[in-house]
Amino acid sequence: MTEKTTSTKDKLQQLWDSFAEQLPQKVEQIREDWSRVQSLRVDSKEMKSFTLMLHNLAGTAPSFGFTAMGVAVRDIESLIQNMEGDSLPSRHVKEKIGTKITELAALSAIRSEPTDLQTGALQVEARYATSGEIGRLIFVVDDDKALVEHLAVQIECFGYDVHAFNDIKEMKKALKFSTPEVIISDMSFPDGNFAGADEIMALRREEGLGIPAIFMSQRNQLEARIKAANAGGEAYFLKPVAMCDLIEKLDNLVFGAVQEPYRILIVDDDQELSELHAAILKEHGMVVRVVNDPMQILKHMVGFRPDLVLLDMYMPGCNGDELARAIRQIEDYNGIPIVFLSAETCVDKQVDAIRMGGDDFLTKPIRPEFLISSINIRAERMRIMRTFMVRDSLTGLFNLVNIQAQLETTLARAKKNNSPVVYALIELDNFQAVNDTHGYLAGNRAIVIAALLLKRRVRSADVVGRYGGQKFVVIMPDIDAEAAFTVLDEIRTSFAKILHRCHSGEFYLTLSGGCAVYPDAKDVASLNSLSGKALAEARDMGRNRIVMAGSQ
Repeated sequence: MTEKTTSTKDKLQQLWDSFAEQLPQKVEQIREDWSRVQSLRVDSKEMKSFTLMLHNLAGTAPSFGFTAMGVAVRDIESLIQNMEGDSLPSRHVKEKIGTKITELAALSAIRSEPTDLQTGALQVEARYATSGEIGRLIFVVDDDKALVEHLAVQIECFGYDVHAFNDIKEMKKALKFSTPEVIISDMSFPDGNFAGADEIMALRREEGLGIPAIFMSQRNQLEARIKAANAGGEAYFLKPVAMCDLIEKLDNLVFGAVQEPYRILIVDDDQELSELHAAILKEHGMVVRVVNDPMQILKHMVGFRPDLVLLDMYMPGCNGDELARAIRQIEDYNGIPIVFLSAETCVDKQVDAIRMGGDDFLTKPIRPEFLISSINIRAERMRIMRTFMVRDSLTGLFNLVNIQAQLETTLARAKKNNSPVVYALIELDNFQAVNDTHGYLAGNRAIVIAALLLKRRVRSADVVGRYGGQKFVVIMPDIDAEAAFTVLDEIRTSFAKILHRCHSGEFYLTLSGGCAVYPDAKDVASLNSLSGKALAEARDMGRNRIVMAGSQ
């Protein structure tokens, strides 16, 4: 059991115990309020407030294990709602409600142990993988010395630390001293056509090896692929290996498990229940913010940037459907998922709420695993939609519109902090010749490799985007011109070493870059203009170089 899970269990238990302690006081409040409002009309402000309190408790009580209490409170709520709006409660209704309220005191002591909801909440496990420092060590083993060295050089260009071996037994010895993130192995060795897969399988069986493996082979045979799969192979590449595909697979294996957690905004005036739902979602790795005052939602939408809003239906001052309509009127939030979570069981009202701007309607009380799956599905869909809007479809980098928006934000921060920014415009040299000679597919692969190289070799604080065609943009905050030049020139040198393969042959490519620096360039327009001129200067000087604007 992890420390995180144990801590969350303790928090959930504290929430349940706290609710149980407060429940007698809530029942007494119902008794006092009913004695005050029972002589008022159903549509009076006081009666509506009393009904809202009942509605909230009807959804909250079962969530904390008091199922019978929830049923009784819902019965009282139904008795009031079934009356005409301008009428007074009849003597018969008063008697029935009075009897139900008397029952509440006894029901406040009856708690199911354990309830399905409690058990489900306690059994929720944290599935989000948080990462510390991710290693980049890769083992490559192939008995072809020239091939393995050439492959190692190219993989190193993408920021990986590569150890190359010509003998799989030597690789096995090295495993006693260091643990790679991935092993890339040939299938065939002098010991046999499938010796690579056999040795990796033996390591898994005898040594408990859990390292992902990628296999290479000259053979495009089903038998070889099955052998590789049985050995735990994550991929099977035919020689000559396309570097674009290999790096994408490596990146996926090494970095793919790390995902930014979903950001969920819970808007519910019921503090206890909203904290319970927040604890359940946090246990699943989500970042959650709770807002108990619905009129403060816009402030949190701006500052928190949620992937999804979990919205109560009935709240004082503003109902959930009204809030959803107001949110939908703001262009920036028009596509954000809004999920209602309410004790409302009337299907017509649920449909009306969705029609007003909601994406789904969940009913209180809700099982934790169903809450988590519902939120996950809709938040993931939102992430995918956002990706299509802000990312280039070929490379996955920011598109031109969003990279310029990123530049404006970076400049604003730099002006506030009085810090420098380097803006680089990068292009692949003589790229049209690649398309003409090898075709657009080969050209696209070269663009993807350049994108992968830029993403892996710039700093984590830097932003990379695709300007269009064979051009890229790099925004580098808090760095001087000399340091930025060093980073970009190392990328240029590495890219020139990468061999691009396609059906029509092999080729190498180079890249050039033009850079401008804030505060020498005062705004976005100046940075674009000066970097473009510097890039043109790099072309005139023979390409395959990085030029800083204003340098000699």
